[in-house]
Amino acid sequence: MSVFFFIIVIVGLVTGGEIVSKYLDQRAQQPAVPPVEDGEVARLREQVDYLAGEVERLSEEQRFMTRLLEGSGRSTGGGSDPAGG
Repeated sequence: MSVFFFIIVIVGLVTGGEIVSKYLDQRAQQPAVPPVEDGEVARLREQVDYLAGEVERLSEEQRFMTRLLEGSGRSTGGGSDPAGG
């Protein structure tokens, strides 16, 4: 009985070792990070710069609209009121 158990353990260890070895070989052959081309990086930079400009434009518009809305609620005191004389 102990010889049979010993043979099964040896076969299991050899089979497990082969499986792990194949897995590690396949993993070593695959590149961890795909190579990046210079053109892709340049396009990405251009797109980020464009988005930054758009965000700046939107924030300027928001500040302008906020000033307009704040100014429309109070009287400036310098102009004449067309409705009340």
